[in-house]
Amino acid sequence: MHTTLRRIRNVALAALCATTAAHADWSNIGGGPAANGLSSAIGPSAATPIWSRTNMNCLISWMPLISEGRVFMVRQTYAQAPYNPPPGEARVHCLDLQTGATLWTFDCPFEAGDWTTVVYGARDGRVYVGRGGNGSSSAARVRCLDAATGAVLWVSADEVRTGSYDGIVFMDNGDPIFASHLEMRRLDAQTGATVWFTARTCSVSGNCGPARDGDAIYVDEVAPGGQRISRFSATTGQRLYSSQTMPGFLNQCSPFCAPGGLVFYLRASNEGPTNDRFYAFRDTGTGFELLWNAQAYTEPFARHAITPDGGVTMLGPDGRLQIRDQLTGTLRAESTTPVLSPSGFTSSMVTVDALGRIYHNNSNGAGGGPANLRSLSPALDELWNVTITGMSQGGPSLASDGSLVVAATGVVRRYWTAPPCAAADLNCDGAVDATDLSNLLVAWGPCGKGACSADIDDDGTVGAADLALLLAAWG
Repeated sequence: MHTTLRRIRNVALAALCATTAAHADWSNIGGGPAANGLSSAIGPSAATPIWSRTNMNCLISWMPLISEGRVFMVRQTYAQAPYNPPPGEARVHCLDLQTGATLWTFDCPFEAGDWTTVVYGARDGRVYVGRGGNGSSSAARVRCLDAATGAVLWVSADEVRTGSYDGIVFMDNGDPIFASHLEMRRLDAQTGATVWFTARTCSVSGNCGPARDGDAIYVDEVAPGGQRISRFSATTGQRLYSSQTMPGFLNQCSPFCAPGGLVFYLRASNEGPTNDRFYAFRDTGTGFELLWNAQAYTEPFARHAITPDGGVTMLGPDGRLQIRDQLTGTLRAESTTPVLSPSGFTSSMVTVDALGRIYHNNSNGAGGGPANLRSLSPALDELWNVTITGMSQGGPSLASDGSLVVAATGVVRRYWTAPPCAAADLNCDGAVDATDLSNLLVAWGPCGKGACSADIDDDGTVGAADLALLLAAWG
């Protein structure tokens, strides 16, 4: 018995390490450093908005970022090229997460050659904004704002070319790392000074975001005959090594990662079953091992996610949402019908909560047509589905309190459900902690469907999947 408990405790420790992939607030595109869409929060179980803002219309809707009870976003109202905007054309808005009220706005100064405003990230009481982008052809200084007031804390001496589709990642000390078509730059969070700068070569400008796991920075790069994943040092910016080539022409997606050195990449550009594939690699510390690849639906700009029990989402070639095993690629679940936008052109935005529930926006890229915001169970059974026009890149984003925020061209909404207690809070005392872990370990093994509260995923057995869900919701 003691040997069994020791083994279970070892599993618990391993699963606890795995929860480093999950994050609380939605601080950057993809949610956290790994850009893998997995949250440690428990999202809404119903499609009932807590608040809706319909007086913030825009032409293109960008992803809302969330930090410490505040929502940050750009509402772009001007799209003429060459870009010569009127005042207030792409204002930064800070909203109160609980009420939706505007706390402050900021007009990012425009200089000749700049592009539309981008909210790059928000963390530790700071918000990073700028006007780089336009396919990396526009470079601009980064402005760091006080998250509470919108006051400018510093302006970087160096410019970045990172745009709205790229995204950034944060170091553990809060330093932001910016990636764009041909370069990457790490800035000091306190001063805006450049810590390091390095060259890289992305396949298509404008979708060249990074993912971070510890000291590893992963980006996609051009290779003869296709693309590859390259690892850089987050400490020094040095390029270390690259994966084998994934054959194909151009691509418009960014990699994301999971614990254990796993890196995922959607390499699909409407080139047919040979080249339109989803790839899984393992970083061995000296190179990349190809674990598996599977035929995928073409999705430029897409953002997929991992699940708390070791799965990863993707769209199959017929447009149905899939969950595959991270290590083997084995198909675990598949939606009964395709989850494509009404136009057929789909750019998935996926968020996963601590219970493994999927929130999927089947946006049609930068377009303003109708899209579906779906919630699906871990088995990919549809829980609810609402149609929202013009979501494009506007979420869904999950806050640490379980609020789901989406931003469309005509509306910004917060969805939130207050459960009597979280599914992982086994004793319903308002916290997921050592007592709940102890209760789960005592109940370990078969118990029958619906027969015990420790069976969080309700599969009839208290096991590793329940343990992973509990640890993902810890706190």
